[in-house]
Amino acid sequence: MPRKNILVISDSLRGLAPAVAALEASGHRIDYIDDLIGFPEIIARGLAHLASADALVMGRVMHTDAAALALAPRARVIALHTSGSDNVDLAEATRRGIVVTNVKGVNAEQCAEFSIGLMLAVTRQILTGDRAIRAGRWAADTQSSLDLYGATLSVLGLGMIGKAAVRRAAAFGMNILVHTRTPDPAFGREYGVQYVGLDEALARADVVSLYASLSAETRHMIGARELALMRPHAYLINIARGELIDEDALFDALAQKRIAGAGLDVFAVEPLFTSRFFDLPNVVLTPHQAGLARSAKTAAAVRAVNNALSVLAGTLPADAVNPAAFSSGTPA
Repeated sequence: MPRKNILVISDSLRGLAPAVAALEASGHRIDYIDDLIGFPEIIARGLAHLASADALVMGRVMHTDAAALALAPRARVIALHTSGSDNVDLAEATRRGIVVTNVKGVNAEQCAEFSIGLMLAVTRQILTGDRAIRAGRWAADTQSSLDLYGATLSVLGLGMIGKAAVRRAAAFGMNILVHTRTPDPAFGREYGVQYVGLDEALARADVVSLYASLSAETRHMIGARELALMRPHAYLINIARGELIDEDALFDALAQKRIAGAGLDVFAVEPLFTSRFFDLPNVVLTPHQAGLARSAKTAAAVRAVNNALSVLAGTLPADAVNPAAFSSGTPA
């Protein structure tokens, strides 16, 4: 097979030895950009790798629209080492003959456990206690701390991560409501799940946790109207996609204490370096790290590399999000 050019744009992949080994063993030319920067910024920095790349292996938060794709005219594959692909203009990628792949499900267990950890951190006021003891106060103000045993958790979205979270919440002795387009009756019976509509899920919950995929239908699925349905002592957790929430409406609800608090791992604009949320004491913020346990990062990176190599070798990988692109001819 002729030697191809592979460009890796990631803030973590080069530190994951198995993925690097797979790349280096391929015989292709490998270039690395160890940062999460957009295609226009790559061009602005005078980095020539993008224009000659036959394959791109990309990390998280790489928003890639039609204008960006035009800057990679030779690309045949964009291999994401993330579970979602909503950051790529799939229609334009398909038109250009660029196969987009992801690694859906590779870090489902890790994401689920992180969401439970975030739920504990915000509902049990763990950071409040941490800040208090560092400030020399032994007694933290934890009057709003929520007991999870017997509390009601509403899960929005029942994919692999949602199911993994349900299994963990059931072990905590929580009552579980689920809102999903695809109920699984057998799973529901096994874990005592009650399937309900969105409004009921919000109105009855002590904790609402989002696991839905981002689409035109789910964008801003939690807005001012939905937040108004939640009870004043309730908490909102989001490890899915920032765009699922109207962040202005959430800020108002938190600032006015119309809900008790939130735990957010994802945001509409990432990376997040400045935000009004930084000034709110009733929100816990983390930098899109739910799936970044080392074992999951390594597995995701290796799978992404193998996806890229498969396309370059003329094989359509099972992880292809837009398989029609595989036979759509030479990139435009």
